[in-house]
Amino acid sequence: MTNRPTLVFGGTFDPPHRTHVAMARQAADALDARAILVIPAAINPQRIHAHPLALPHHRLAMCRIAFRDEPRAQILDLEVHRAGPSFTIHTVEELAARGEGPMRLLIGSDQAVNFRSWRAWERVEHLAPPAIVVRPPHAAATLPALLRERFGPDADRWIGRILPISPTDVSATAARRELARGLDPVDLDPEVLRYLRSHGLYPLRDEPTSTS
Repeated sequence: MTNRPTLVFGGTFDPPHRTHVAMARQAADALDARAILVIPAAINPQRIHAHPLALPHHRLAMCRIAFRDEPRAQILDLEVHRAGPSFTIHTVEELAARGEGPMRLLIGSDQAVNFRSWRAWERVEHLAPPAIVVRPPHAAATLPALLRERFGPDADRWIGRILPISPTDVSATAARRELARGLDPVDLDPEVLRYLRSHGLYPLRDEPTSTS
């Protein structure tokens, strides 16, 4: 049995973009991961009232396109077929029951500092120890101090989980704003852009009329 981990990468992917792919690839390289499990969420439990704009089958299809050149990537529909919010504990338990392991959970530093607000976070940490990518508003130089504040005696373990890769700013929100203005976001793969345009996703919105 291999000791190389499987990287579990969840998110709404609404839409997936190049930074998602680059972050997963760099993290997998840093961990020598044998696989990257890309798992679009049905509903993000941290944003329970903000449902994804694109339907699950479209987000799955766009993920398959976005990650098509990464041979380690597998796009899974575990969460979109599960009713209700997509709690990570249910996903890692299902993966563990399938015999998947060892696992590492790829998360941003914004999620890391709030990790103990997650459902059954201790069980999640046991089954799939987080692998942390630095994201705004955090910086590599200041994140360790914040983790010490949040995790106290466990801080060294969490600091050791920060991946030695470049900080990244993943923002599907920014991409959606550009799409709504009729722009082609530079961080979207042209094939992803072609797919979402052909299916009428993220439609144009009228700009507010100025009264000045």
